[in-house]
Amino acid sequence: MSPSPTPAEASQMARHVSRKSKADPTPHLSYIRYLQRNQPPKSTIERFGAGFQDFLQSPLQPLTDNLESMTYEVFEKDPIKYDWYERAIAQALRDWKSQGKTVSSSRGTGSVVIAVVGSGRGPLVTRTIRASQDTGVQVEVYAVEKNPNAYVLLHRHNEEDWGGVVTVVKSDMRAWKGPMLPDGSHGYVDILVSELLGSFADNELSPECLDGVQHVLNPQHGISIPTSYTAHLTPIAAPRLHADIISRSTTDSNAFETPWVVMLHAIDYLATQGSQNQASSETNGTRQSQPKVETPTLPDVQTTWSFEHPCPPPILAQSSLRRGGSASGGGGGATGGDGANEHNARFSQLTFQCSERGMCHGLAGYFETVLYDGSDGKVELSTNPVTMDQKSKDMISWFPIFFPLKVGLSLSLYLPEMHCVGNNYTS
Repeated sequence: MSPSPTPAEASQMARHVSRKSKADPTPHLSYIRYLQRNQPPKSTIERFGAGFQDFLQSPLQPLTDNLESMTYEVFEKDPIKYDWYERAIAQALRDWKSQGKTVSSSRGTGSVVIAVVGSGRGPLVTRTIRASQDTGVQVEVYAVEKNPNAYVLLHRHNEEDWGGVVTVVKSDMRAWKGPMLPDGSHGYVDILVSELLGSFADNELSPECLDGVQHVLNPQHGISIPTSYTAHLTPIAAPRLHADIISRSTTDSNAFETPWVVMLHAIDYLATQGSQNQASSETNGTRQSQPKVETPTLPDVQTTWSFEHPCPPPILAQSSLRRGGSASGGGGGATGGDGANEHNARFSQLTFQCSERGMCHGLAGYFETVLYDGSDGKVELSTNPVTMDQKSKDMISWFPIFFPLKVGLSLSLYLPEMHCVGNNYTS
């Protein structure tokens, strides 16, 4: 039978199409709406980041500025981070109990002393109390916060939600001398909990503030959560971001010197790990042809440097020689910096290979952190696109950071070496 319609069938089809067209005056719009209705559901990050793709934001300065309540609220919507923190705290408490470590509490209750430093509106305080209840380990909790507005809210939470079991302290964490003892002296803290990491890990309050508050940590068994973190880089082509920064540079002379926090979207990874093809296999001495299976191409994200907490005492001892009484070195002095942070200087030289021509507009920065590494394994967070799904899928608290290049690097056969010094870079 011929697939072509007869004249009569063609006439019927034409009338049918004509009637359908009259019934729907905007078939193109209807089809677009059909596609919208049948799109696959968006991921958590896609829903949260709607409108933020490729939108440049200056990194927060929580040490200089008191964050607004709305900023805290955005962070608290993260569905992953606080669950992972609670897991880390609970695991640390179980290990503390099972290993029979001595506690710093002077109340005679055997409570583990925990300080949430930079506690904001208190989400980590709530998770600390919950971890204590789940593990059955008694805790003595301190919430240390310098923001006067958040400090007031912490008192309200303590009265209405925490049953008055939390001691709220208004202080720069570096100037805090530790829990007040009955004799007027100051004691130690067993576990320090903080969420001071920035988009590049060390670009906001870590590690300076955690070093500055370490003087209150139990010198024998003290635990820091997080315990370590690493920063990572990869070169990218980002013409849209580059054009935006050029536009900003007309009124902002520091536009190209600013590391921007941005949800990267319209970019291209210049250095990749490549795809792996499975072309053939050999069975019983006979080579058999197999279909090619391509795995997703992943960016080549390399580690720049890392930090660990608590910092070894000899290093802090050297730091204290340069401290001069400032809070940046701990000890409860006045705030200010005088070289006490020199031990945190870092240098990294990375080489990236690029197999295709293009233009490098800057470096994308990520981080990974180990919150706690104990008897049940590591509890980790990651914004690294290579490891994020494995370690903390759907975490939304941190967007990547973008280090722009004022003059884009033209790539021929390979990507030139990128030299990273601190949070600066040269090529």
